Amino acid sequence: MLKRWIIIGVALIFALSLLPACVEQGTPTPTPTPTPTPTPTGPVKICGITSWTGPMGMSGAIGDVTIDLVEYQVNEVEGGMLGGRELDFYGCDGRSTTAGCVACARQALYEDDASAIVWGGFSAADAFAISDFCEENELPYFLWGALPQDLCDRKFTVRNTQAMPSMMLIADYMTKLLKPETVACLSVDTTDGHLYTEGWIEEFKAAGIEIVYEEYAPPETTDYTPYLTSIKHLNPDLLTIISTNEGYIAIAKQIVGLGGLGDTEILADPPAESAQGEDGAQGWYYWCLWYVGADTPGGKKLEEDYYALYGGPVYISLISFYYHCAWSAINAVKLAGTTDRVKVAEAARSGNLVWEAPAGTLSFTTCGEPGTMPPFIVRIQDRGVVPVQIPE
Repeated sequence: MLKRWIIIGVALIFALSLLPACVEQGTPTPTPTPTPTPTPTGPVKICGITSWTGPMGMSGAIGDVTIDLVEYQVNEVEGGMLGGRELDFYGCDGRSTTAGCVACARQALYEDDASAIVWGGFSAADAFAISDFCEENELPYFLWGALPQDLCDRKFTVRNTQAMPSMMLIADYMTKLLKPETVACLSVDTTDGHLYTEGWIEEFKAAGIEIVYEEYAPPETTDYTPYLTSIKHLNPDLLTIISTNEGYIAIAKQIVGLGGLGDTEILADPPAESAQGEDGAQGWYYWCLWYVGADTPGGKKLEEDYYALYGGPVYISLISFYYHCAWSAINAVKLAGTTDRVKVAEAARSGNLVWEAPAGTLSFTTCGEPGTMPPFIVRIQDRGVVPVQIPE
């Protein structure tokens, strides 16, 4: 009898030892459900750096108009971006200084968490300083202007206006149009001013044209009378000017004070549009990225949306510089499909960023250039502008 109970006990212990294994095999361990990465729902932030105060403070007024227009286009007309997220396009005052512009870039990155910055300052020093900061900190920068010239090694910097080869076409245009024999050059004393003026001088000399005057006025100049008096005495066929919004208004007024400049024709750069209401600016030529009424799909959209928002026509063509940079940044974010700054910069230089801008179709290269963009030439007439046809 004892032997039988011993056998039963051993069998029971053996069965119990197998029970946990059977339970484990019969009840599989549940697989954890992965937590999805939350989709960002906050606004897409883009910072526009220009000056609302200081000598270049007039720029801020155009910046305000552009910000309101672009936000209207994205948020109201298109219903947002990246799946309905709002665009928060805001301005930062660079205070007309390089340090102020870099401070804005730093704020955009560290305080605002912006996906990109656009515009920048008004000098080569501003452009280089902002670009250097953005390259070091991997912040996409959509700039205006021809400097820095070579962007191939600047992976986070993208140009949105004419590069130097296009700028040099202007001297050729004016040579064909006016056939000057003598040229005088007056420019603001900045790296940009020297670069453009000296480049045009080389082009004019190559065409056999005599350069009779070349001067560079400090950026803070308000009295241009000494320069204009000397130029009037020389009576050149053509005077080229590179200045600021405020500088052109002063020059136009002071030309009237001198009784005009005789038969001298004047070629200026885009800020000359600010002086088109002045008597002394009538008849001036200036090159531009775009002008109101230009027959381009991108320009027509700008004008139509501007009218819908403000109830009137675009009042200044300079808005195109601001508009180009803003929409290139927006389209790069859309192409990237994310606000990740590295991916936005990669999208901008992927070779696939193409959009219809006021100046024409922009097709960005892997070096951050917008492709060929020949400038328009217009003439101030009756306090407005008319396009100029360049002879072949």
